Amino acid sequence: MTPSPLALDERLFDASRFPLVRLRPRAVKPGYAFAWTTQMRRLLALATPFVLVAEHDETETADDANLRAAWMRTHRAMLAAYCRGLIVIEPRIAARATTRETLRALTEGVGVRTVVVSSIRVAGELAPVLLKHSASEAAPARATRSRAV
Repeated sequence: MTPSPLALDERLFDASRFPLVRLRPRAVKPGYAFAWTTQMRRLLALATPFVLVAEHDETETADDANLRAAWMRTHRAMLAAYCRGLIVIEPRIAARATTRETLRALTEGVGVRTVVVSSIRVAGELAPVLLKHSASEAAPARATRSRAV
């Protein structure tokens, strides 16, 4: 039996618009990366393409960011196979370039398209475009593309 997006922890991820999966901003608290890795395993177990959307949170601890980055590098093959994109929302135009560089460093070598956008509306419009890309069209694991929109 294939797991359902409903099997995801709703306190961490909003999968109500699956295959668009949104990390809930209030879930990003010190130590959350452990729960994030568990939920990402469940998300990958669906074996269905998805797009992950998160709001940029400059208060995320270095430990959480490093744990998530290490997990993504370790699971890059599965992530590249099913995650069609990681969209980060940064409403402040002046901060988007810095956010894009932070995201690039976090996802370097993961093989997932990364984009920084201004709003959830733009993320919702971009998600179907990213979902149309097949795994073979996804960025190679050694060259993650990052853009700001």
